Amino acid sequence: MSGLPARPHNCYQLVCASPQWGLVADRWPPWEDLTLRDFGTTVTDHRSSWVRKIRLDGCVWYFKTYTYDDIGSRLANWGKWTAPWRRSRAARECAAYAWLTEHGFPAPSNFACLETRSAGFLRRATLVSAEVPGAPADQLLATSDAQARAGIARRIGDFVRALHQSGFRDRNLDLRNLIVGPEQIYNIDSPRYRIVRARRRPDSLARADWRRLLPQLDAHGVGAAAREAG
Repeated sequence: MSGLPARPHNCYQLVCASPQWGLVADRWPPWEDLTLRDFGTTVTDHRSSWVRKIRLDGCVWYFKTYTYDDIGSRLANWGKWTAPWRRSRAARECAAYAWLTEHGFPAPSNFACLETRSAGFLRRATLVSAEVPGAPADQLLATSDAQARAGIARRIGDFVRALHQSGFRDRNLDLRNLIVGPEQIYNIDSPRYRIVRARRRPDSLARADWRRLLPQLDAHGVGAAAREAG
């Protein structure tokens, strides 16, 4: 992960980034602009979070922002994300990308987490990530024929098995968070991940990952194919 860039960005701090982050960050608009709700094209829009995308330097980038604008929201989330001693959700997602990259799993080619805090309490956090090739697994399974669905399920089973053998426990494993590309599968949303000893026998966290994912696969008729592979 890279250190802080040379250019200051007012109240925002870079808390996590891919090694090559500094090669692109200094050519961008101010970070304060990147975290605004009206920046870029809308992907999702919720009361306290949103996702926007833009094209910069020939690449599509996603900006996922979590905001805690008042003291009530900061106190309501202090036990999970906003306390001074807690890592933000965006920082946890960024750290998951870094771990996956370091252990040979596919992840966005570039990523970073930007935060602003008040008296140590989180006010806003933004996860920046480059687009990865592919489509969400739930969308692909919904539009594919039976043979293609079975193949996708086997790939997912192989991928989850490899994650677990590496020691990665996702704890947020949903089809919509698995981007299935032509050659690789990307796991793009893991704020609650845990790391255990690699090659450890399946434990309660690994079984919980499967309990969460298998009903989603069963809804498309391919749970058995994923179980066989995984």
